[in-house]
Amino acid sequence: MQLFSKKDRFQFASTRILILSIFLFSIAVSYGQDNLKKVTVNDRKNHLTESYTVKKPGNVIKQGTYELIGGKKNVLIAGNYANNNRTGVWKFYSETGDLLRQFNFDRDSLVEYKWKTGDSTILRVKTAEGWMKKGVSSPPFPLYGDLNFIISHNLQYPVEAKKAHKEGVVVVSVHIDRTGVIMGYRLNSKVSELLNEEALRVVKLIDVWYPAICEGKKTECEYLIPVEFKP
Repeated sequence: MQLFSKKDRFQFASTRILILSIFLFSIAVSYGQDNLKKVTVNDRKNHLTESYTVKKPGNVIKQGTYELIGGKKNVLIAGNYANNNRTGVWKFYSETGDLLRQFNFDRDSLVEYKWKTGDSTILRVKTAEGWMKKGVSSPPFPLYGDLNFIISHNLQYPVEAKKAHKEGVVVVSVHIDRTGVIMGYRLNSKVSELLNEEALRVVKLIDVWYPAICEGKKTECEYLIPVEFKP
């Protein structure tokens, strides 16, 4: 006498396979979690906190979620790592919490860029006809952070210039090609020798750029960066 039909036996086998799959998946997830270590790095001087996970052993390969937190506990940068490489869509915020842009590192493409109030959408770009001023959908930007944030957290007001009450805005012109490589710098507007040198120094710290987008294409351009010095 056959207790179970062929259909019943098939269903039982399918159920066992499903249960086994769930069990193996839970083991894999548990192993993956056990193989990661959470790291928190506090920068008390700049009121910043980095939070990310690394692979064990070694604890040097970043894997999983990453966040940079500001002094007001707001997220400045959020994304994911895979074997020390940025992957997927990363989000970049201002210090006031406004979303500035989203960038897809897997596709090397800009998902969203939000212009700040007062920003000019007109840049001097290189075309087939030569250099000319044209509208762009996004300017060049540092690939790993916000331009104003990087400048404000790295700028050092020269002591002698401060004592001499030197202040003002130094405008640094950066020539960036269509691959994001820096071709050169020049001072578009000067204030004093010490302030000019410090403005150049802090702008040169940014060595990884994403190029301007003009008419849907990566474009070589000249980008003006104002660096303000005030007591």
